[in-house]
Amino acid sequence: MKATLALLASGIMLACIAPASAASQYETLDYYVQQMIAHAAANDATGVGTFQEQLEQLRRPEAGDSAKARPYQQQGLEHLGRNNLKQALAAFRQAFIADPIDPEIAGHLGMTYLRLRRFKEAERLAVYTLSLAPTQSATWSVLGETYGQTGDAPRAAGAFVNAYRFAKNPPQIVERLRQLAAADPETLRAGARQALDSIRPPADSPAAASSSLPTPTEKPTAPPGPTPPTNAAAPAGASSAGPAPAAGPAALSAVLGSLKRGVENFSHPPAKATSETGAPRAAGADSPGQRIYRRASPLTCLIVTFRNGRKDSLGSGLLVSPDGLVITNHHVIDKADNLAVRCGEQESAASVRGRSRKPDLALLATALKSAESFALNESYDPNLIGRDIFVIGNPYGLEGTFSTGVISGLREIDGVRYIQISAPVSPGNSGGPVILGDGTVIGIAAMGLKAGQNLNFAIASTEVIASRLFDPERMKSQPLAGPQF
Repeated sequence: MKATLALLASGIMLACIAPASAASQYETLDYYVQQMIAHAAANDATGVGTFQEQLEQLRRPEAGDSAKARPYQQQGLEHLGRNNLKQALAAFRQAFIADPIDPEIAGHLGMTYLRLRRFKEAERLAVYTLSLAPTQSATWSVLGETYGQTGDAPRAAGAFVNAYRFAKNPPQIVERLRQLAAADPETLRAGARQALDSIRPPADSPAAASSSLPTPTEKPTAPPGPTPPTNAAAPAGASSAGPAPAAGPAALSAVLGSLKRGVENFSHPPAKATSETGAPRAAGADSPGQRIYRRASPLTCLIVTFRNGRKDSLGSGLLVSPDGLVITNHHVIDKADNLAVRCGEQESAASVRGRSRKPDLALLATALKSAESFALNESYDPNLIGRDIFVIGNPYGLEGTFSTGVISGLREIDGVRYIQISAPVSPGNSGGPVILGDGTVIGIAAMGLKAGQNLNFAIASTEVIASRLFDPERMKSQPLAGPQF
């Protein structure tokens, strides 16, 4: 990680395009920064703090030569004060070469790029600077102006809110936003106005008293949460259902979107079902599958793993307690250094609370909160065979993918009880729930036989209940019941 961050810094400074070996590291940093922006735009201080902690926990390279950098930094500040931007850029570059992990030097270099209207370089320097100092208010402001100048008002607003959140002098930020709210282009004005509307300074503050801005016609909305960076291809012939490398083929790019713009969240509740004539269905006419999906989808999680500073893979999980415990497969998180989880509209960093190679299970602790959580079904007998089941997961990063099938058999493999199912599963489904018609989870999707057709296996929920990972005070289990959903 130390070498990679140093290489990233060098790549940003020399070309403002990180070399291939550092590009993935930049994408990881950008992912955390974009999450802080999205949560700030949604006024979610907890979410901002969660991803701030993730950035602060990243290992840093060793310090550079601050004594050598200091004279160049001073020269840059003097040139910047005289608006000699090219000379300031040259000086800050030399300072950055000498000490690439000084956030003030990196921040001033990014600010200079912004004033030179070199927005791509300004964005990359700002993201890099925030990876060193996530609470540096001036850099959040630079990033907000950069997004505003390049047509991205929602992200500009989120960055401006963070500039205010971390400011030592908040009224100064408010005054700057008032100035930008009257500046060009329109997206910069919109971003500043949305941030001001979100901040809502106290009525008796000087900034509020002097404000003559009209009320924006639109409430600020959070930009879509960015999906983590993606690999190029899925492994061929994988024996487990996942984890999947994050989807990267061109065929999926239109669905998943770019890292910066985010991914469409397939976990939104589906639109109200209609009949073939287009008329709304009568109340209670939804199919069992539709009812299961609506209730279970927000409790099914996307798990993103990071390894050696890079995004590594995607998997699935299920929320099993109101205070954020998530069950998945051990092989999903086995080699991860850091974890991020998204369930429905919520996102959180995650830590491993317990793990087991046999059975292939792991329990994650997150900051997610939910009034509902999955209940594990205690049944494991031949009467289950032939029952309908529903599988939700994230194959190849396609969030909230829903498939159906039946329980085909009960198998014991190497001492572990499995449910054999006919529902399709793919890499990325690993760790996701296999659900009965009563809404309880009968198994955890784990693996499949590629040589056959729909020969897939889920670890029986009874194995979870019998394991040391099960916490009866926080998790629910129950026998087979009538329909709940």
